[in-house]
Amino acid sequence: MSENFKTQPDRPDRTLGDEWADWNGGDDKNVHAGPGLFLGFSLAVIVLIDIVLLVFYYLTVPRFMQFHTVLPGITLVALLAWVFLSGLLVAQLIATVYTGKNCFFVRRGIFFVFDLVFQRVFRLAKFLRISRDKMGHSFVMVSNSVVRAIEMKAAEKKVMILLPRCLTKEVLQEIYRLKEEFPVEIFTVSGGELARKKVKELRPTAIIGVACERDLVSGIRDVAHKIPVIGIPNERPVGPCKDTLVDIAELRRAVEFYLK
Repeated sequence: MSENFKTQPDRPDRTLGDEWADWNGGDDKNVHAGPGLFLGFSLAVIVLIDIVLLVFYYLTVPRFMQFHTVLPGITLVALLAWVFLSGLLVAQLIATVYTGKNCFFVRRGIFFVFDLVFQRVFRLAKFLRISRDKMGHSFVMVSNSVVRAIEMKAAEKKVMILLPRCLTKEVLQEIYRLKEEFPVEIFTVSGGELARKKVKELRPTAIIGVACERDLVSGIRDVAHKIPVIGIPNERPVGPCKDTLVDIAELRRAVEFYLK
């Protein structure tokens, strides 16, 4: 990496994380997007899937008829059931985010809808030239809303705060002072691999992650099925992986939510 570093004089002097390995020194600073962006694209993805399936059904009906006359009817009922259930899941997600209450009939439905739309949403965003970080920020806002809407049932709250190494010293010192007020474990990690290792070692019941949108999206997708995660995107006044900041008040609110 050092040789590559020297050949790019416009690249600031910093150690880039894995998610920023392709950064060319451009103006990739703070991005902000509400939950509506990810939710809107999720709905669009579901509609596109439904359209593709219905068109496929229309084109293959003659083939179904050759096998048995009841097959087209059975297939159509199955497709309509899928359209209804997929639409219902997205509607439950939207209602959960905007009401702050758990609107999912089955908890597993939360992860099913995320697994269904996640990659497709980011591919559609890339096709429409929407920033990966902007969509990532929106996804984190949606995920946070879902976590806050679901009541935690763990008898003992074991909260872990994971921080990136790129925060300024002043911010790090202020965050570590939270240990004087709350029973939390705080770790500064240099990447996703070390973060996963710390999670396995400590086995927390809840996680608060401070990082850029790219790392947060990856981390949430890694562990959210088992451990609730609240992600707090950092502020990047001079670009990624160097002298980043975070809203301490927002971090405190996340701690208080878990330990209420």
